[in-house]
Amino acid sequence: MFDRLNQLTTELQTYISSLQVDCVDAAGARGLVEIAERVRRAGDSLRTIAVGQVERTNAWKGEGAKSISEWLSIETDCAHYEAQAVVLLANQLQHLPVTQAALLSGDLSGTQAVEVARGAIVAPNTETQLLNLSKHVTVRDLRDATNRVVAAATDEAARHRQIHKSRFFKSWTDSDGSFNVKGRMTVANGALVMAALKPIQDVIFRAARKSGEHEKPEAYAADALMVLCEKATTKQSSESRKKTTRPNVVMNIRVDIDALKRGHTEHGEICEITGVGPIPVATATEYLGEAFLKLLVIDGVDIKTVAHMGRHIPAPLRTAIEERDRVCQVPTCDVTLGLEIDHIKPFAEGGSASLKNLVRLCKRHHLQKTHDGYRLIARGYEDSGGEPQLSSEPRWVWRAPGSADQEASRDLDLSDTG
Repeated sequence: MFDRLNQLTTELQTYISSLQVDCVDAAGARGLVEIAERVRRAGDSLRTIAVGQVERTNAWKGEGAKSISEWLSIETDCAHYEAQAVVLLANQLQHLPVTQAALLSGDLSGTQAVEVARGAIVAPNTETQLLNLSKHVTVRDLRDATNRVVAAATDEAARHRQIHKSRFFKSWTDSDGSFNVKGRMTVANGALVMAALKPIQDVIFRAARKSGEHEKPEAYAADALMVLCEKATTKQSSESRKKTTRPNVVMNIRVDIDALKRGHTEHGEICEITGVGPIPVATATEYLGEAFLKLLVIDGVDIKTVAHMGRHIPAPLRTAIEERDRVCQVPTCDVTLGLEIDHIKPFAEGGSASLKNLVRLCKRHHLQKTHDGYRLIARGYEDSGGEPQLSSEPRWVWRAPGSADQEASRDLDLSDTG
C-alpha cells in the first residue's frame, strides 16, 4: 500500500512541476483550480484520518513532543493552532463514520467537515441534516446552522456564563512590527462591538468606493476601530457626569415566538443576534429597550412580526429583507458589506416591493443582473425523506445570459410572482 501510494504521489508531484501553466487558456486555468482542489481535499482528508490513527497508537510519543498537536506541528511545518484543529477533527470523526466517509470521498471539504463534526458531535441526530445542508449552502451558512445546533444541544445560560468567564482581550507586537489583537467574549458583547463599528465601516466603505479604491472589508473594519478610538480619546469628559449608559447602537435579534414566551430555546428553535450568533433568551430580553433594537419575532422560518423600537422607524419590509438576506444571495458569494436591494422583476416592469420580489445582492452581481442579462431564480430546498431541514430558506440559482433553462419548469421564478 505505502509503496504504491508513494509512487503515485511522486508521479503527481513530478507531473505538476512540469506543467506550463502560463500556456493554459482561461477555461483550462479554471479546470486546473478544480483539479488542485480535489488533490488538496484528498491530501487533507488523508492527513486528518492518519492523525487519528497516530493518536490511537501513540505513534507520536518518544520524539520529544509534549502532545500530538505539537508533534504534528513539527512534523508537517504547520502552525500549532492548525495542528490542534486537525487533531480535534480527527478525534470527532472517530464517532462520525458518515462524515468521515464524505471527507475521504472528497464530497466534503476540511472546513465543511469541521462545521458538520462540531454540530454532530453534540447532537448526533443532526449529522445527516448538516451533511445535506453542506451540499448547497456556503460555509458561512453552514457555520450558522451548526451554531444553532450547538446552542440547542447545550444549556444556554451555562454556556453563556462559561464564555463570559473565559473572556479576554490580548495585544502584542509581531516580529514585523505590526500591532495585533485577539479577543474572546459573549455573542451579546461582540454584537455591541460590531454594531458600534458597522456604521463607521459603512461610511469608510462608501468613501473608498467613490474614490475608486478597493480593499477588504477587514481593512475597513480596522479603520473603523481607529476612528472609534480617536473619538473616545478626544471627547471632552465631564467630571459631574457619572452615569454610564449603553452605546446607542443598532442590532437585529431573531427569536422564535415560543422561545420568547417560554424564556429559553428548545431543539430547532432560534434566538440569535443576526450575523453574530446564538444568545440566551434572557439576554435577548435584557437588550429589548437597552439599545435601538430591531426585533424580528419568527415562528419557524417565517417572519411573523417586525417590531421597531427607537426614534427613527425604517420600513418593516426593509428590516425583513436585511434579516433574511444577510449575505449576497448569489450562490457561493459571501459578500456582506455594501449589499443592495434589487427588484427581481424590475420596478419599471411592474415589479412590486414585496418580500418575494426583493433580494439583496452585492454591487457586482447587482450590476450583472441589471445590465448584463443575468437572472436570479429561487426554488425551495427539497425535503429529504420527510426529515425537517435545518434551513428551508429559498435556494437561489444564478443563470448567465443565454444559458439553457432545462430546469425552468421545476424552478420558482420569482419574476413571475410580482
